[in-house]
Amino acid sequence: MELTKRQMDIVNAAILIIARMGYKELTTKNLAKQMGLTEAALYRHFDSKNDIVIAVLNYFEMLSMAVIDELNANQCPPLECIKHFVMNRYQLFMDNPDLAKVMFSEEIFKNDPAFAQQMLSIMHLHRDHIMLYVNSAQQRGDVSSDIDPLNLFRIMIGSMRLIISQWNLTGHAFDLRIEGEKLWITIEKMIKR
Repeated sequence: MELTKRQMDIVNAAILIIARMGYKELTTKNLAKQMGLTEAALYRHFDSKNDIVIAVLNYFEMLSMAVIDELNANQCPPLECIKHFVMNRYQLFMDNPDLAKVMFSEEIFKNDPAFAQQMLSIMHLHRDHIMLYVNSAQQRGDVSSDIDPLNLFRIMIGSMRLIISQWNLTGHAFDLRIEGEKLWITIEKMIKR
């Protein structure tokens, strides 16, 4: 679903509120105040608070798909594609730390099974694309073929999630992109033939 500029403004305001105040503070009252609107005006753009949260998740999925589509169009070597995806995530979250807090918070997902299901769907989207690249890298002989592709995905993306969580918890005390690059180099050393 294509969002209007005003809907995108509401999504960004929702991300800010969730990241800085917590999911429970994402109320139409607080959102309207953040936006300088009335609550009634919000309902012209979204039917409910849940619809706003779904739009936040759709926004994240859209950002992910844009990178995946770019990689597919460029036809880079598979291991390079994975690296580009991972490094793009680091840059995305450095550019938008509030989005990182929202996407890596479990608070939002435990409140509604639909939110958890949508986030799981996004994770599976990432998994499916990364595993295609892993399988291709294994077939090319770039990556050890005796390592299960699903576990390689978990190592690559799980370690990325951990370092982003550490970055969030330390108040962004280190350069996420530099530390992510170091982590990627370590992973490559472990998995390359």
